[in-house]
Amino acid sequence: MASLTDSVRFLKGVGPEMAGRLARLGIHTIRDLLFHVPTGYRDRSATVPISRLAAGAEASIVATLADLRARPFRGRRNLSGTLRDETGFVRVTWFNQPYLASTLQVGERYHFSGTVQAFRGLELHNPEFEPVDSTDGHLHVGRVVPRYALTEGVVERWLRARVRGALDDLPRIPDVVPEEWRSRCGVPPLAQALEEVHFPPRPEDAEPARRRLALEELLTLQVALQFARRNHRKGSRAPALDRGAAAAAGFIEGLPFPLTPAQRRAVDAVGADLDLETPMRRLLLGDVGSGKTVVALAAAVRAVGAGQQAAILAPTALLAEQHAATASRFLAGTGISFGLRTAATPPAERRRLEAGFQSGEIPIAIGTHALLERDVSFRSLALVVVDEQHRFGVRQRITLTRRGDARASAHLLVLTATPIPRSLAMTLYGDLDLSILDEKPPGRVPVETRSIDGDRPGALVDLLRDEVAAGGSAFVVYPVVEESETLDLKAATAMAAKLSKTAALGAAGVALVHGRLKAEERRDALERIRSGQARILVATTVVEVGLDIPEATLIAIEHPERFGLAQLHQLRGRVGRADRPGRCVLVRGKGIGALARKRLQIFQTVSDGFRLAEEDLRLRGPGEILGTSQHGFPEFHAADVTRDTDLIEAAREWGRLLLEQGETEGGGPGLKAWIEAHFAGADRYLGSG
Repeated sequence: MASLTDSVRFLKGVGPEMAGRLARLGIHTIRDLLFHVPTGYRDRSATVPISRLAAGAEASIVATLADLRARPFRGRRNLSGTLRDETGFVRVTWFNQPYLASTLQVGERYHFSGTVQAFRGLELHNPEFEPVDSTDGHLHVGRVVPRYALTEGVVERWLRARVRGALDDLPRIPDVVPEEWRSRCGVPPLAQALEEVHFPPRPEDAEPARRRLALEELLTLQVALQFARRNHRKGSRAPALDRGAAAAAGFIEGLPFPLTPAQRRAVDAVGADLDLETPMRRLLLGDVGSGKTVVALAAAVRAVGAGQQAAILAPTALLAEQHAATASRFLAGTGISFGLRTAATPPAERRRLEAGFQSGEIPIAIGTHALLERDVSFRSLALVVVDEQHRFGVRQRITLTRRGDARASAHLLVLTATPIPRSLAMTLYGDLDLSILDEKPPGRVPVETRSIDGDRPGALVDLLRDEVAAGGSAFVVYPVVEESETLDLKAATAMAAKLSKTAALGAAGVALVHGRLKAEERRDALERIRSGQARILVATTVVEVGLDIPEATLIAIEHPERFGLAQLHQLRGRVGRADRPGRCVLVRGKGIGALARKRLQIFQTVSDGFRLAEEDLRLRGPGEILGTSQHGFPEFHAADVTRDTDLIEAAREWGRLLLEQGETEGGGPGLKAWIEAHFAGADRYLGSG
């Protein structure tokens, strides 16, 4: 008898070739197969008499096969026949399926379900069928029938039979969700849900079954994440940083602006975590321009004030450089030094920085994944700040928190510059405590957003000329995607050259920045903008995060339909950062689709990043929001983060309670085995950190 964790190869009818095809659907184990939730259902439970058949509709009938014959047609062998019941006759044709002749018997009664076509009267085309008196019951007709996502070489009838076989052979499944919890969510027991999500007695029984499987997936993830969190905390200790509280308070007091109430709450929560020897694991979730970097620097100062070190890890060199520029501005006068280390750092400077990190003379390290290299070590690393966490693999962040004293683990503060819905944050960062920055600094004026027709000759040039004449500075942003990177870079380069040759704009200065520039060339171009030598920056989406030029007043976005709402919001956040209002102009091209038009309309009317994130999640899904390079985002088959928010909330709470139950039943050393026994599939998350 097969178990949920067994390979689909254990199922009858699944050989190596079919197993390979199922793998393309993400189906490797029996659990994967049973959690391959139908995309929809056909209700074939009600039959109609032949006399009431209508062209263009799918219908189910019970009829006798009156005759059957093979008919060659254009190189194919079709099967044609006549069906009859008490009310009349109808023709039937199976195209290019001559093998069905061996399973059909003239004179027998069958359930038939298929599409009725108007062809020389009426005709059923390619209907599915089963004998009325089938001893095995009905799987494909005469009931509510599931429809599945398929791949080449896998048809619904075959997949349906494999699911039925897996359900029939399944042993008793442990169900750790108590009746009280199921009642609160309105879901059936797990074994019943597995049956009814595929073969519901009525169409309305399918959704409660799907929600029970969704709850199982969410609980599996949450139990695994919280196990990793608890396991890590139990086996590790971090330096208590309470001795640095005065330094952090002095840093905040010396800022040229007051913190928002949300920043205050976040600083207090982070400070309370850092004062303990239990390693902090906290997510700081904020809108564009809400002041996350200041909160992170306050934490870093607290670490330095306690005689320890801090590291700030960014996904790109540009973002790392921006953090360094911000640190330089806010740490001036504190006497605290820092070092910027990226892949582009010259060898001599790299050696100086590495020596400083190792000796502790440089207490704050800022950099990219280059900080993860083996030759970078720290004397006493107590805090790690990971910015834009979704661009890093989980193991990368854990590697950094374990640098320095091998017996200790650093505190971890995760920042995400992209506002993401609470439901998605709880799913993705279930092992982290959550702080939300939902306020902007006082005085920030919403950026005006509108669109122009990019096909009108001179539209963009006129826009930029007016902005420069009014004393402003502007960004012109081009999207770059891997599939067309060369063409995208050429477009940006050509636009920079065109603007430079326009009299008024050339005199104002035009700079170009893209991802293939050397670090020194990029710094020079950005410095021209910061110093005012150039007033127009043509760039690819490297400005999406990490570019802080308060003087910028206009951002023009070419091909905005190629961006998601979260990306557009990031770009819009690059302007309006000083006392002058900012403008965002979407330069639309021809032929954008209805969905893209809807997204752009939403973007023009909504300025709140969290609302936009909810819309983006609903329209595009979590993978698109986080980017195709997302590392380790759980691949749910039943759960839907856009509509299962109540289950996500419940899973986080119940996951903790179930973990406590597992500790009691499995004991400390046996807890991991208990989880794997009760949550098939948890192994993909366990130990991930």
